[in-house]
Amino acid sequence: MTTLNYDDLATEYARHRRTYPGLIEHIVRRAGVTAEHTVLEVGCGTANHVAAVRRETGAKCFGVEPSEQMLAVARTQPEDLDLRQGYAQELDFPAATFDLIMSVDMIHYVREPLEYFRRAFGALKPGGYFVTVTDSDWIIRNRIPMARYFPGTIDAEADRYHPIPRLSGDLALAGFGDLNEHVVESEYELADSTRFRDKSYSCLHLIGDDEFADGLAALDADLAAGPLTANLRSLVLWGRRPQ
Repeated sequence: MTTLNYDDLATEYARHRRTYPGLIEHIVRRAGVTAEHTVLEVGCGTANHVAAVRRETGAKCFGVEPSEQMLAVARTQPEDLDLRQGYAQELDFPAATFDLIMSVDMIHYVREPLEYFRRAFGALKPGGYFVTVTDSDWIIRNRIPMARYFPGTIDAEADRYHPIPRLSGDLALAGFGDLNEHVVESEYELADSTRFRDKSYSCLHLIGDDEFADGLAALDADLAAGPLTANLRSLVLWGRRPQ
């Protein structure tokens, strides 16, 4: 499997990546986040999502991220965030620190999620929420335009994404209850291919150069006739530390 260096990808992520429509609203509403709460995003990248939580709720917000360059971009966020370098499976916050621990598009980089889940469980207050945002096999196979123009990304993503039943099972083993899934989805008009050309999606680094070039040419040809309807879907997997 190709190893991605996220220090190298930080600039493109900052240029193109944004919070997903409706995702933060769903998370803060279901977890009941307020200004009195403390929130951690693990694998926060450029901190778009945890910054959005801070803006929306006023909660005290932390972020942990292994890439120094991602953190450098994250520190340019205008919101007041406590950002630290670190890895999911090495979380070392004091017990019962957070009301919500979240991760977005991160869990597929953690080879053994159970250790991360156990550490997150310990860092949550009793009754605190845990959420990991990921993609199911169905979502991966039905991404538009990605799966249509770059079909090689389907198998590449299947190789690195954990099956949802495995994640749910590990959450249960870590002690979480109230497990459930929710899909946040939206459509938008794609008018140009810049974010694909710049490979701002990590899966585009996992296919061959010829397939990438062919897919980009086909995408550009179709866009020349007008915008395409694209979709965004995320599976939100919830757990809660018992009271």
